[in-house]
This record gives sequence, structure tokens and C-alpha cells, in this order.
Amino acid sequence: MKNLRLIRIILSLIFLICAVAYLLISPAFRTFTQVAEKTQIILSALSTTMGVTIVWVILTLLLGRVYCSTVCPIGTLQDLVIWLRRKAGGRRHPLRYSYRSAGKMRYQVLIIYIGCLIIGVMAIPYWLSPWNMMRNICCIANPTAVQTTWLTLGMGVTAGMAAGVVSAGLIIACALFTGRGYCTDICPIGTALGLIDNFALYHIEIDPETCVNCMKCEEVCKSQCVKVVGRYVDNSRCVRCFDCMSVCPNNAIRMQINRNRPRNPLLQKSTTHANIP
Repeated sequence: MKNLRLIRIILSLIFLICAVAYLLISPAFRTFTQVAEKTQIILSALSTTMGVTIVWVILTLLLGRVYCSTVCPIGTLQDLVIWLRRKAGGRRHPLRYSYRSAGKMRYQVLIIYIGCLIIGVMAIPYWLSPWNMMRNICCIANPTAVQTTWLTLGMGVTAGMAAGVVSAGLIIACALFTGRGYCTDICPIGTALGLIDNFALYHIEIDPETCVNCMKCEEVCKSQCVKVVGRYVDNSRCVRCFDCMSVCPNNAIRMQINRNRPRNPLLQKSTTHANIP
């Protein structure tokens, strides 16, 4: 399971580097870095082919929200902020999370997002979708990164730079105080993938037979979707970072097809007494 986490980290860093290089470095390098743009869901969904979107829907139905943990640049940016905060806290002030119930705001944001796309009000989608947020953030250093976009909306580059400052502040604040809170509570792409994730073939499960209540998986979960009490994982919010599986000492939390059934204490007691001579 630790290999899955390592692969995820390597892929996410590669795509983040490609995204930043694509948006900031000379266009001469874009031939090698445009893979970051070509793999984004919203750009494919707004095109005529929708090939990439279909691929991500299939992958989400198989594995869950792997898009959020590998390709999404905003997701990786949050992971970096979380990693820095964890390093800054050290052993004296370790970063620990706890389970948090899912809110309804994410569905409201998704409805507004889809409504704006349908009626053609593109300013709000340009503020909310992960790839456009990354472009706005890069606009702070390279205004030409979003010049065409904001001119199309009838606004100047200044609006793009302002959007970048707001986007960067929002992402950093969410990462510092809520972990992957933007991904679980605001991001419309994440919410849509979460709805698909409910039907995924593989999901994260806690084995009630081997879990020893060490709480490590819950404390490390950046999406705050793991609840050791009750052996519950909200897979619709899980971004498949695999951090929980890497810290479990008993391999009690893992990706699997079948659902675990909680152990019945009465049945266990009856079985124990039946074995006493």
C-alpha cells in the first residue's frame, strides 16, 4: 500500500511541475508540458471530443477520485502547504486531523457552477475550476498566462491577477486550516467526482477485525473523511492520497472491492462461550 502512495506523490509532482512550466515558462517548452493541460477534466468537457472526461469518469468508477490526488494541480498545491505546515509543527505540535461530517455547500456550489456553464456566465467557472485557478495563480508571476481568457470575458489582465491573489489566498487558507477542505467542500469538479465515487468498484474500507483503534488513519486524513469509531470512510470525499493506508500498523484500512461488515458483538460473545469446554 505504501507503493501506491509513493506512485501517487511522484505523479502529482510531475503534473504540478508540468502545469507550472506550461503556464510560466517560454512557449517553446509547451510541447513537453502541455500534458498537464490535456489531462484536465473541465477543458475536455468544454471541448467537442470529451475524450479525457470520459476516461476520468471510467477511472473514477474503478478507483475513486484519483484525479484529485494525481493530476489536479490545486490538489497537489494544497498537499505541499499541508506538508510544510506539518514540518513546521514538528514533534511538539504535530498536525492531526479528525473526522468531520460532510457539508451541503459543495452541492450548492456544483449547481451554481453547472448553471453558469449552461447560461454562459463563464466568470464564475474561471474562478472555481482547479485548472483555471492554477492559471490565475500563475498569472501573478506571468500575466500573459490568462490574458486571452480575461480579455474574452471583457476584463483586463488586472482582473486575472486579482483572481490569482484571491485563489492563492483561498487555497493556502483551506490547506492550513481544513486540509483538503477546498477539494471536499468547494471544488465543483471534486464534488462531481465524489458523486461518481459512490458507485466506484474499489473503495477504502476499515477492517473491523484487525483495526486496533490507534486512530492514526483518522489523524492523517487530509479530507477528514475517516471515522475510526464505527469503522466508516466517506469515500465521496476521499481523494485517494493513500496516507491512511501507509500509517496503519495492521493493514486494517485498504482499497478493496467488497464491503466490510461490522463485527457483531453478540455473535462474537456466543461464539466465545461455545468454545469453552
